[in-house]
Amino acid sequence: MKVKRPLLGVRVTGGLEGTMTAWAGISPLIMLERKCGLVELGNKVLPVKASSRGLQSGEMLECFVLMSAMGGECYDDMERLRGDSGLAAMLGYTPPASETARQWLDKFHDESLMALRPLQRSFLPPESKYLASLEEVNRKVTWAYVKAVLSSTWQLPESQWGSSGVGQAGKDDKPIPWVTLDIDAHLVETHKEGAQRCYDGYPAFQPMIVTWAETGLILADEFREGNVPASVGAIKLVNKAYGMLPPGSWRIRIRSDSAAYEQDNLEDWDRKSWEFAVSADMTPQLKAEIEALPQDAWQPWKERAQKETSLIREWAEVVYVPSKKIERKDSKPYRYVAVRIRSRQRELFADGNRVRYFAVVSNRWDIEGQELLEWHRGKAGTVEKSHDILKNELGAGVYPSGKHGANAAWLRIQVITHNLLQLLKKVALPQEYATAKPKRLRFALFTQFGQVVRHAGQVLLRIAHQGWQTLIRPAQQRIGVLVFDTG
Repeated sequence: MKVKRPLLGVRVTGGLEGTMTAWAGISPLIMLERKCGLVELGNKVLPVKASSRGLQSGEMLECFVLMSAMGGECYDDMERLRGDSGLAAMLGYTPPASETARQWLDKFHDESLMALRPLQRSFLPPESKYLASLEEVNRKVTWAYVKAVLSSTWQLPESQWGSSGVGQAGKDDKPIPWVTLDIDAHLVETHKEGAQRCYDGYPAFQPMIVTWAETGLILADEFREGNVPASVGAIKLVNKAYGMLPPGSWRIRIRSDSAAYEQDNLEDWDRKSWEFAVSADMTPQLKAEIEALPQDAWQPWKERAQKETSLIREWAEVVYVPSKKIERKDSKPYRYVAVRIRSRQRELFADGNRVRYFAVVSNRWDIEGQELLEWHRGKAGTVEKSHDILKNELGAGVYPSGKHGANAAWLRIQVITHNLLQLLKKVALPQEYATAKPKRLRFALFTQFGQVVRHAGQVLLRIAHQGWQTLIRPAQQRIGVLVFDTG
């Protein structure tokens, strides 16, 4: 049975009768983008074309986001969007040619910033003006998520909602929950000319991101060459992620691997009363302290699933107090918790050792040692999942340019797409899609055969598929009642 439903924000143009599209199910994402005001914001802050003809910057951004959501991963994939007349009818304009898309993304690159590169050593250039402006788009999506998904949980009175539409907890309100920021980098092998070799020895890029664990949103990203150590600028990226949060009484927790194991990082977070758990470098001094522990200091690892394994895992508290640069009278020493892994058969590991040691440093003393270790390990299900989605489900597994700024913008667009899809799942789709990856969304929602028609001065979408009644129409209705600040 064919049904009709008007689309939000579509400009009426001539000659639409019978226009077909294979992407009719992308309409809720288009509605959500425009409800959030991303096109208008993009027009204000992103690169402007030299000619007033053609697409505006917000429309260029919209096309890049849609291409990524649909599975595109290079400039040439923009031609697929451009060739779909039904999609053009839904958008109200024709998507750009691939060369036009490339030229627009190149505007995010500022060659003058690359002049600071040293002849040797790694190099992390400052962000260009337009790249920093693209971060404002991600901020818009983040704040929209907070208002639409989280604000009702806090039960904040309307008097505490600012013009941004985001609340701040008062003395008598339920406190805003902990915000766990997980920081990590990932490698993307590349054959681009001039690419730097990573620590594994092959040419690569090494982007770093910070994920808000409780929501799955990516709050901060930084495109890096392969030889830039993950430890460089970690504190700056975490501070940037914190700055992406709306004004509020946020309580911050940070989890990281040893990339963040720098004294300046730990002291800065401790001074701010931010709780953290970070993998510690196994220095000779720390290893000596661990090996000196008596046998009765080691606690057996309590497995949730009682299964016999070939490895024995144990944990222990370690009295290890490295000096701090700044000592405060009320400061507590950091807590070190060690993990010892042994083989039941006394076999050697691949490195020739019988025992392996790991350690985590934290300023949390409120939970048992194993619970702390498991909480720290929980980042594998958040930031590493975000890496997987960016690289394998969206377009961050292939970088399209030889220009640093263009690739950095490409990564940030993938992050914006990821966060929009997180918002879409929360506000518009049934619960069964709460953890759906982009691949499933393409299969179940986006790839719907439809027809765009004009009737009585309106643009209407016909979809001859059951998905209209179960997914698309309810999604459009839910999005239609959302109210965001789009200023």
